[in-house]
Amino acid sequence: MNKVEKIGVALGGGGIVGCSHLGILQALVEEGIPIHCLTGSSSGAIVAALYAYGYSPEQLINIIPSITKRYIDIDYFTFLKKLVLRKGVVQGLIKGNKIHNFIAEKTKNARLSQLQLPAAFLSADLGQARQVIFASRSLGTSNSESDVITDAMVADAVQASFSIPVLFQPVLYQNRVLVDGGIIDNCPVETAKALGADKVIAIDLVFVNPVTTSFPSMISVLSRVVSMNLALQGKQVIKNADIILKPDVETVGVLDFSRMMECIECGYIYTKKRIGEIKKALESASTTVSRA
Repeated sequence: MNKVEKIGVALGGGGIVGCSHLGILQALVEEGIPIHCLTGSSSGAIVAALYAYGYSPEQLINIIPSITKRYIDIDYFTFLKKLVLRKGVVQGLIKGNKIHNFIAEKTKNARLSQLQLPAAFLSADLGQARQVIFASRSLGTSNSESDVITDAMVADAVQASFSIPVLFQPVLYQNRVLVDGGIIDNCPVETAKALGADKVIAIDLVFVNPVTTSFPSMISVLSRVVSMNLALQGKQVIKNADIILKPDVETVGVLDFSRMMECIECGYIYTKKRIGEIKKALESASTTVSRA
């Protein structure tokens, strides 16, 4: 009997452009391509967590766009305290608690072990300068440069993964100071393999093409610097994927909520156009969908 190969999907981060993951997942499922495990960093962790919990792509397309600007809980109190009283420490513009609570509600406060599909979400420990992997189960390979946490709430793991430095406040977890896992690995291909994937589809959402903008804000400068760094490290990381998907969402800003549906549609159309290539790259894998 031939071995049934498992397919993993590594969902890269990128803020609002992460909505393109939804369109990509919908296209993959429609084409009968099975998904046996998922990994994600930053916004990719949000999508990966909800899909692994049991939501279908169609359900996610209804759920994710409800994360609007009202979920951006800017820490005005700390900023005013720092400005007026010259006290307090400003670690980030946004607290991230509202998105955490959103994930907790949608997953019913589930723990990693309760996810329906194997999944892992990446974060980074500022104090120890180490990668932290929140995984639903033990990983198949050991990495001396990473710490693996398997006993945590899904919402805690996801918040630690999406906490972009400066933009979001770091997450304090078990004496760790955790930030966005994308600063170390924005598209966790190797982690998908460690979860058991034989074939990996990488969704890379980092773009660094030349631009003419004058970078008018702190966020625009930070976004560009982060993108440049991620693009350089990504060249080494994602080359180990069996196929790389890169929908054209470059012009969408990190917090451009008005273009969420555009990103979803772009991801869907792009994947449909490349479905022949995708199936060829995965041709030795099973074509039976693993979950209805």
